[in-house]
Amino acid sequence: MNKKILAILLSVTMLISCLAIFAQAATVDVEIDLSTLFGDNNSGNNTGDNTGSNTGNNSGNNSGNNSGNQGTSTPSAPSRTDDDELFGDNEDDNTSDKNDKKEETKEWSNPFSDVKESDWYFATVKYASENGIMNGVDADKFAPSQTLTRAMLVTILYRVEGSPRLSSYSKFADVSLDDWYGAPVIWASENGIVNGVSETEFAPNTAISREQIAAIMFRYAKSKGYDVSAGESTNILSYEDYSSISSYAVEAIQYTAGSGLMKGKTESTINPQDKATRAEAATVVMRFIEGNK
Repeated sequence: MNKKILAILLSVTMLISCLAIFAQAATVDVEIDLSTLFGDNNSGNNTGDNTGSNTGNNSGNNSGNNSGNQGTSTPSAPSRTDDDELFGDNEDDNTSDKNDKKEETKEWSNPFSDVKESDWYFATVKYASENGIMNGVDADKFAPSQTLTRAMLVTILYRVEGSPRLSSYSKFADVSLDDWYGAPVIWASENGIVNGVSETEFAPNTAISREQIAAIMFRYAKSKGYDVSAGESTNILSYEDYSSISSYAVEAIQYTAGSGLMKGKTESTINPQDKATRAEAATVVMRFIEGNK
């Protein structure tokens, strides 16, 4: 009898042990299934997409880390969304900002104490300064009434052209590449825009006359292929001082007067021999640029 009880107890003990083993195995299986279902298997991520898995997990993606589940040795490229999150390149988010920046207009802060809003040349000085065409003679002085020199005008046009590269050296004894006007004079000479006062002299610091400005602007327009026919119908004989126009400048005066680049100081004069000012040069160049857009 005792042997039967002992055998029964032994059988019950073995049965309990087996049930415990099966229960533990079932628990492990459930854990494995759950980790596969939600994509949190660390070993899967190590063999999968190493570049994008962290952003996917941090964002709380309910569909799991698909690239980690691929289990391939070649990482897949991050999606456009991942790029946007990592580098801030989201086009939708930035479009409005870019449009706002384009619509913003930076108001010109007038640095020149000698240029007032009530001056006739205010708009042209503003234009020249904003577009980097002319600087002041000092940080706070534009000197609008100062006489313009030959070097100044050539430098203005050189800046308008974007300061192009040179293909030759100076042919003038009074112009060196080291001079602030050296490159502009060489460029203008290369392109037939200016001539010297002689074969070897440019006279950069000589005050320039209105008819000389007309001649240079006329040559500049032709060098760019612009239409200069506006002067063909201009009757310069209508000006009281037409006889003071030098023969070389007649066609140029016709062009600048006919196109509206230059006007006389009165309705009946053109003032060809008067010395031009910096304010007048800014005005002529602004009209030239805007008129040929």
